[in-house]
Amino acid sequence: MRIAYIAVKGIPKGGGIEKVTEEIGSRLVQKGHEVTVYSSRDYGTTDGVYRGMKIRTVPSINTKSLHKLSICYLATRDVMLNDRADVVHVHAVGPSIFSFFPRRKGVATVVQTHGMEWQRDKWGILGKTFLKLANLSVIYFPNIATSVSKVQNQYYREKFDREVMYIPNGVSPVEKRDPDWLVAQGIVPNRYILFAARLVEEKGVHFLIEAFKNIRTDMQLVIAGDAAHAEKYKASLKALAGDDPRIKFIGFVTGAPMEELFSNAYLFCLPSTLEGLPVALLEAMNYGNCCVASDIPENLEALETFGYTFRNRDAEDLHRVLADLIENPAKVEEKKTAARDHVCRTYSWDRVTDQLEALYLSLVSDKLH
Repeated sequence: MRIAYIAVKGIPKGGGIEKVTEEIGSRLVQKGHEVTVYSSRDYGTTDGVYRGMKIRTVPSINTKSLHKLSICYLATRDVMLNDRADVVHVHAVGPSIFSFFPRRKGVATVVQTHGMEWQRDKWGILGKTFLKLANLSVIYFPNIATSVSKVQNQYYREKFDREVMYIPNGVSPVEKRDPDWLVAQGIVPNRYILFAARLVEEKGVHFLIEAFKNIRTDMQLVIAGDAAHAEKYKASLKALAGDDPRIKFIGFVTGAPMEELFSNAYLFCLPSTLEGLPVALLEAMNYGNCCVASDIPENLEALETFGYTFRNRDAEDLHRVLADLIENPAKVEEKKTAARDHVCRTYSWDRVTDQLEALYLSLVSDKLH
């Protein structure tokens, strides 16, 4: 099959959607399929081949509101004009409005939802209204819609009386890495709290900084991540951190350095206010980390009983949880192996790829009969 993914910010640089696309797309290539990933040009990605996937870049209107929609429109247009795919896989609620066009042309079309996007803190009234209305296109435009969490699955069932197919995110077996790069950055192994996600409001790192600043400890807080169109928010984070030498902003990290960060943390914290099924949280657990997360339903779905939670948007409660875990290392240790075993048992990129391949094949077969 020829499968087109529409669209990502960059490969390999990006967030959860980019990670999902990379893990699934590269496995589909290994299974003998032709995979094309459409990407913007704004984060250093160029046309070429990455892990067997063809990367096609498109221009964008590079603003907060229009970046994603513009690259998805142009990617859809390219697929339609050049007959590039047997299956079109559209990421996210907003871009689902374009899934109507390949389906109408007879191309099997899938929309995958990655969270309740209208709830993001960054959107104003117009943005939230558009994304709420776009839920209708999720339900009615593609051949089938899928969701990465049971929370979203339940939402569409209750709101629209329609089933979407539950296909979660995954993990792969990993080996822990020695802290060579970490030490060179001045990060002390097993003496830091790790945050790794995009630096946008819904990831809640401002709650983490506020909670951490008031803890009397020599531990470090390592903040790994970046984001476009978030300069004001990033500046506010650094102002909030002030001159606290324990707080380290290390920017976007990937590859071996990211593996070192996951391998050598004291604990991992995800204080997000909105998620799909958080890839970073699954990955942290996969490396055997004790994890602390806000008690939003999507985080609870991933974490279950294999970590610790605090009240969403409550820096004081997060301070309480972190201080307790810093003072009681035994509580940290008791969650590590159980967390790793849980995600390895429950979430698998290989299994996810098999599910999507079967779905794609069934849709293409239906088109032929």
